[in-house]
Amino acid sequence: MKHLHLLSTDFDGTLIGFSSDGTCSGGFAEVLNEYRKSGGLWAINTGRGMQHAREGIERFGAPSLPDFLLTNEREVFRRCASGEWESHGEWNQLCTSRHDELFEESKSLLLEIQKLVRLYDGSQIIHEKSLPVGLITATEEQMEGLAEEILKMAKAVPTFSFQRNTVYLRFCHSDYDKGTALAELCRLEGILKDHVFCAGDHINDLPMLSLERAAMLACPSNAIPAVQEAVREAGGHVASQRYADGVAEGILHHGSREIVSC
Repeated sequence: MKHLHLLSTDFDGTLIGFSSDGTCSGGFAEVLNEYRKSGGLWAINTGRGMQHAREGIERFGAPSLPDFLLTNEREVFRRCASGEWESHGEWNQLCTSRHDELFEESKSLLLEIQKLVRLYDGSQIIHEKSLPVGLITATEEQMEGLAEEILKMAKAVPTFSFQRNTVYLRFCHSDYDKGTALAELCRLEGILKDHVFCAGDHINDLPMLSLERAAMLACPSNAIPAVQEAVREAGGHVASQRYADGVAEGILHHGSREIVSC
């Protein structure tokens, strides 16, 4: 039987509902407590940036803090004894460098994408430090149409990709996503994928919801159909419960009592 050593959980839409109060459910807290007693590790693998992630974790109020934060769908941080977060290894530095190169190479493409976005009422480009780093649409239907068009346009720059969730989309290098960030964390910690559990709910979670990244997969009942299908096809668990309670159900399904101590 495979042993659980590392939890990799998405946050928004997986542990909390977008319209919820953002606090930890009793069911998840109980399962997390039992898991942590034997030294199991926990990573929150999120599309949020560091500050937004920290605010969410504080409000969530789980009985223990995660050991790792994987932010912006690509960065890897570990929690220090002081409670602060530090870059884990050289991954983040390399990630930043390669994304700087990507945005430089993609100037023409980004201009074309900005023109395209103007054709969709209510949609807008998101800027960071004057760079167009993503976009937000008025509806998920708009996002479907825009994403399809951007995929066609992006063929001009092979390393240009994006991650999306509901009405949000972030431009990124094709080598960096939740799956590759998780793989780097496992490399740094010496954890085999056979000992990893992943849970997510949306398209940007698919790169980690793969048997290439983890042996134990799950999603809450509110996960989109594409995620549920991917989890089922990989032999994972599609929970009957929503959000964090569904994640807790998935952990129990995969046998949380049989773990490897750190």
